[in-house]
Amino acid sequence: MKLRSLYMQLFRQHVDGHVVFPDGLVGIIGVNGSGKTTIVEAVGFGLFGSRALRGRIEDVRTRTAPSRGAGRSRRDNEMRVELSIEHDGTVFRIVRSLVDAALYVGGEPNPVAEGNREVSARISAIIGMSYEEFVATYCTEQKGLEFLSGKRGATEREKFIIRVLGYDRLEELQELLRGDRKERRATLQGYEASVGTREEIEQRLAAEEQQLRVVREKHDEAFQALTKAEGEFSVLRVKLQKLEEMRSRFVKERDGVQALQVRVEERGKRLQTLADSIIKSEDDLRRALKPLAGARSLEDVLGDTKRELSLAKDRTEALAAEVQAGEVSWRQEQSTLRAQKDGLIRQAEQVAQRVRKVEELDAGGECPTCSQPLGETFEAVHAHLAAEHSELQDRVKQLMQSEKERAQPPAELEERREMLRAAQGDMEKLQAKINELVTCQQLEQKLKTIQADQRATQVDMNTAEENLERGKKKLFEIGFSEEEYLKEKGAHDAAQRLLEVARLQRVRLEGEVNTQAALVARSLSDRERFDERQIELENLRREVRIFDECDRIVTEFRKFVNSSIRPRMAELASEYLTDLTDGRYSAVDLGEDFTPTVVEDGEAKRVISGGEEDILNLCMRIALSHMLAERAGQSFSLLMLDEVFGSLDEGRRGNVLALLEKLRRRFEQIVIITHLDDIKDGVQHLIQVEYDEGDGSARITGTRDVQGEFEMALNV
Repeated sequence: MKLRSLYMQLFRQHVDGHVVFPDGLVGIIGVNGSGKTTIVEAVGFGLFGSRALRGRIEDVRTRTAPSRGAGRSRRDNEMRVELSIEHDGTVFRIVRSLVDAALYVGGEPNPVAEGNREVSARISAIIGMSYEEFVATYCTEQKGLEFLSGKRGATEREKFIIRVLGYDRLEELQELLRGDRKERRATLQGYEASVGTREEIEQRLAAEEQQLRVVREKHDEAFQALTKAEGEFSVLRVKLQKLEEMRSRFVKERDGVQALQVRVEERGKRLQTLADSIIKSEDDLRRALKPLAGARSLEDVLGDTKRELSLAKDRTEALAAEVQAGEVSWRQEQSTLRAQKDGLIRQAEQVAQRVRKVEELDAGGECPTCSQPLGETFEAVHAHLAAEHSELQDRVKQLMQSEKERAQPPAELEERREMLRAAQGDMEKLQAKINELVTCQQLEQKLKTIQADQRATQVDMNTAEENLERGKKKLFEIGFSEEEYLKEKGAHDAAQRLLEVARLQRVRLEGEVNTQAALVARSLSDRERFDERQIELENLRREVRIFDECDRIVTEFRKFVNSSIRPRMAELASEYLTDLTDGRYSAVDLGEDFTPTVVEDGEAKRVISGGEEDILNLCMRIALSHMLAERAGQSFSLLMLDEVFGSLDEGRRGNVLALLEKLRRRFEQIVIITHLDDIKDGVQHLIQVEYDEGDGSARITGTRDVQGEFEMALNV
């Protein structure tokens, strides 16, 4: 597999980044943080989706991305990566965003797969590798060579190789096996400590069964005693029930007799009270009626009095009408005199005002009435007005005298008023007499009611006396004896107490039987559980033995894996070392901890120069990638080295570049990512990544041979 082109839109620092990957040795150079490693991340994202991203997914989209403006589509505002690769002579193009993906073959316009999951699965099938295998095979991560050097120690080097090859899962498997084995051993120890012996359970069971037999015998005796007590109590209960029925009838009749006795006594008292009330009412009626009626009947006197009252009312109403008419006439006459007087007083005042005005004038003035010049008539006018004023004053005095004379009611009106008062007095007396006669009527009615009540009470008393005699006869016929009843009830209560004691004794012993039976059942269950525990213990022991065997097998397999990896890795490292040293060194020997040793002329060379050590570490890493590619069944045509020069000095960086140039015979495409400018002259194709501090975005520029291919890719 080889990379062909990469387009990044709003992917971290790259707002709009284009990269073309030619064959040969390609260098991607830029300062730290400019977005070089982001290119490798974008390649992984294009191939395998979000699992290749670092950190949180929501942080991938460029933070300084421009907002959607006029003419910008939704596609222009989403994070997107387009990657073109070549595999087995076929070009594939992947277009991927966070929410969707599409895979195209060659220049076909329609995708062969869509959706993030489908595209990732199709890519894994095409290149024959998972994401983890791809990263371990084609990509040498930052500081990846240090783990193969002696700086990190033999243990770190062995862990690195095992991890890259994927054999660290054996360690995880062994840790899980040992954890389960430890848990099973702890459970086994707990079971062994808590189980006890079967002989102890058998002895306890025998003692509990013996105690159960003893308690059951006592329970049977108590049951027989209870049965006997229940029989005796049943006989006494039947006898007592008959006596209680007889007593119930006796008490019922006795209560009835007592109630009738009380009723007779109450009726006697009631008759006496009614007799006293009749005497008193007759006396009250005679005293009230004698002065009103004499020898006449109450009804005749009451009828005559009502007729007299009616006549008196008519006379009173006629006199009241005459008095009212006289008062109205008198009041009207007073009102007329008062109105005439007030009118004359106002006229006199008006005339007096004109007199005063005339007196203030002379003969040349105007008449205050007709507004004509007075002239010679001045004196005549003055005299006329004075005479008119005097006449009005006389008339006012006459009216005032008449008003004074009529201030008191007329004698005829006073006479009528006196006659009205006398008629009203007669009417009130007649009404009082009628009220007294009505009271006598009520007394007469009350007397009749008391007499009727007396007759009814006498009848009720006679009936009660007859019922009382019949009740006494029934009481005698029942023949109930309270002494005999109390005697039988005492015997019944004693038998009932004995029965309750027998029942309590039986219940207590039944509880003991149940308790003892439960103990026996528990011991039987303990014996069964002991047998089951023995089976479980045997199963646990077998599981522990299986875990021990599994741990031993995994340990031996790890040793076998290590022993099988080292020869092949040493063989591949020897091939690369021979090529890179032009045959000076032809073999590499690996120790059990993967410590590499250069062999020269059949002898191990323990001390080599720094440049030779860098060559050896690079050969080890390339051999490791080669082994992974072999395991995946793929050709090894791509090599990506991310910041492998970080710990190397200038001289050693030159050595590694020279070695990589020689590796071009084996790899069609080698991509070097670094921040060091001094390797520019050592690569065939150069891609420059620059970071703009102003807008926080990265820009990719091509130099030398990349520029032409870059422009061709843009035109396409």
